[in-house]
Amino acid sequence: MNTKTLVLTAILSGGILFSCSESKLLDQVNPNQASTSTFWKTSDDAIKGLNAAYSGMQDRRFSLWTIFLTDMSSDEGYSQSPWTDLGNLSKFIVTDYNIAMNRESFEAAYQGIYRCHQVLENVPNIKMDATLQKRILAEAKLIRAYFYYSMANIWGNVPLVLNSQTLGDRPKQATQAEVFGQVIKDCQEAAADLPESYSGLDIGRLHKYSAIALLGKTYMQQRKWAEAAAAFKQIIDKTPTLFDLMPDFKDNFTTDFENNKESLFEIQYYDENRSGFPSYDVAGGSESSERAQFFGLRVIGWCDGQPTKWLYNQFLKEKDKAGKVDYRLDYTLSYLKTDAPNTLYYGKTWADYGFTADDRFWKKYTNYWKPTDSYFSGINNRVIRLADVYLLYAEALNELGQTAQAIPFANKVRARVNMKDLALTMTQTDFRLQLRQERVLELAGETQRFWDMKRYGILDASLAGPDAGKKPANVSDFDTDFTTFQKGKSEFYPLPLYETDANPNLKQNPGW
Repeated sequence: MNTKTLVLTAILSGGILFSCSESKLLDQVNPNQASTSTFWKTSDDAIKGLNAAYSGMQDRRFSLWTIFLTDMSSDEGYSQSPWTDLGNLSKFIVTDYNIAMNRESFEAAYQGIYRCHQVLENVPNIKMDATLQKRILAEAKLIRAYFYYSMANIWGNVPLVLNSQTLGDRPKQATQAEVFGQVIKDCQEAAADLPESYSGLDIGRLHKYSAIALLGKTYMQQRKWAEAAAAFKQIIDKTPTLFDLMPDFKDNFTTDFENNKESLFEIQYYDENRSGFPSYDVAGGSESSERAQFFGLRVIGWCDGQPTKWLYNQFLKEKDKAGKVDYRLDYTLSYLKTDAPNTLYYGKTWADYGFTADDRFWKKYTNYWKPTDSYFSGINNRVIRLADVYLLYAEALNELGQTAQAIPFANKVRARVNMKDLALTMTQTDFRLQLRQERVLELAGETQRFWDMKRYGILDASLAGPDAGKKPANVSDFDTDFTTFQKGKSEFYPLPLYETDANPNLKQNPGW
């Protein structure tokens, strides 16, 4: 892939600076460094290799940058970043196809996939406990599936690499449908060999229902309602004994109650800098999350991504049973609370910071109850949780014409935050629209909305509304970033130029 090409270029360029005798001094093998001839010998090696694959999901180049490529591209988010190219991402304007968010996330995904292939190709040759061996291989398949699921949604048609690559390889490009097909295969095979749960130090690893949840979401993106419903039903059948909603919505986004009963697929983070500054990838080591630095309060970090006024308005549309504003608003966004002006964010009030009513920031996944936030947040990312599954299952049932059977699952999610039950007599059309609203309120800022909008088929420049070109997204009742959305182009990001230049088998995405 691209990174190997860059390494080769660097080596060749470096050769100009040294004589032959000098270069030999650099051509030494570290006797303490593991190699394929000394590694992949024991079950401990197998676990370490698998942990390196897990750390690929933590890698900030993938986990952080994809938020800009998803949440900020949806009508939930926008950017006022002084880095112009970054700020333009949410406006679907990409002049540099190698911009860090696009190129590094693409590279990091394939590096993570490469680690999965190392496990899949080497662990079968290790003499070890057969059950553990099957589990390790299944975990690697599921991690690979997660990367490909994300890539298919972000870039569409990407190379479908299923084995370790060498420097000269130029993999062929697969269609999005082919990539989704591999995700389905990997999820199905992983589910067959993964345990239902873990204990002790293994808690947090991907399990059987992590695979089934990702399987269902993959079917949903292809609008395969029956297959998706069947997958989600397997999880719902395990409620409330194995899975259940957390009693308090906010407990899904802090360091407390991690890997809880609501969580189905969770990326683990550690609240300590273990890899230098900033916290880039450390194979096999726990890493921290930088999310709060890029999406929290402006005074805490960079604040390169913020929620739109449109999103804020959605929480105000319906009051709960007690006539109060939706409980989820206060744990999704930081904003000026006129009815409680002394509300604290990192120990200070809105007035202390000098913010106005037009200032809104993400609160979900930040350490707002602490004095400050840092680059080294330990809040785990809940990739898939039960509330998401309930709403997707309801959507699948509704599309299958089983509206009355679907509505109770939306009501389960609403009940947690004291919202009134939806009537079981709602029409299919009305419930379809209601579900879209439910997902916004429940899952805002969780990398779901842009992909939901693709599935709904609602991505269009008209989302910019009548304020298009007149008001910014923080004061408009619409996401004016959609002014520059181009149908047939902006649904996907361009493949990095490094990749298309190096690989003649890659065709750039339409419109780019």
